[in-house]
Amino acid sequence: MTAVARGTEAAVRRTPHRLEEAPSGRTTGWWGMVLFICTESATFAAVLASYYYLRFSADGTWPPDHEKLPSLLVPSIGTAVLIVSCLPMWLCGRAARLRAGDRRLFWLVVTLLGGVCFFVLQVIDWRDEWPASTLSKDTYGSLFYSVTGLHTVHVVLGLLMLLLLLAQAIVRRLGPSRQTGSIRVVALYWYFLAAVAVPVYVTAYLAPYWI
Repeated sequence: MTAVARGTEAAVRRTPHRLEEAPSGRTTGWWGMVLFICTESATFAAVLASYYYLRFSADGTWPPDHEKLPSLLVPSIGTAVLIVSCLPMWLCGRAARLRAGDRRLFWLVVTLLGGVCFFVLQVIDWRDEWPASTLSKDTYGSLFYSVTGLHTVHVVLGLLMLLLLLAQAIVRRLGPSRQTGSIRVVALYWYFLAAVAVPVYVTAYLAPYWI
């Protein structure tokens, strides 16, 4: 064995930890999330198109005379909170890339709290709307709860993803590079939720005042 080979072998033995190779390009999980977002975007587009089709097909006022206009305060706050929560989600990804574990956990928790706040405010809004507007009362009520409910279900799914990331970060089951990749995938979905929140808010809460 040459001196160079012996030196290389000795250096490998002295290395205390296995070095992780940073992934190059987009991961399979990232592309899978992109395809999922495209599919769900089509679903939201179909639901919102159905809302406007049925609204313009309805005779008389919208909402119907026996319905009250939706309140704006609570859903406005909830939508704003969800949109603003994209900032700590981005900061979480930045901290992960910089291998700043404490800051990564902090911003992950802040994002999670923002999502929980949106969910609580949505439930409060549903409670305020009930029983003046219900799923089975008329077309307007069915559409209102379908549009807002579909978005809320997706937010709950995003919260479960954040909880999984948080659990993995706490128990350190993933290495830094894989943790960064997972955060990037979940962040992509979270940005999608915030983007969809705008047309959902306009359709379910503002449109009855305009059209």
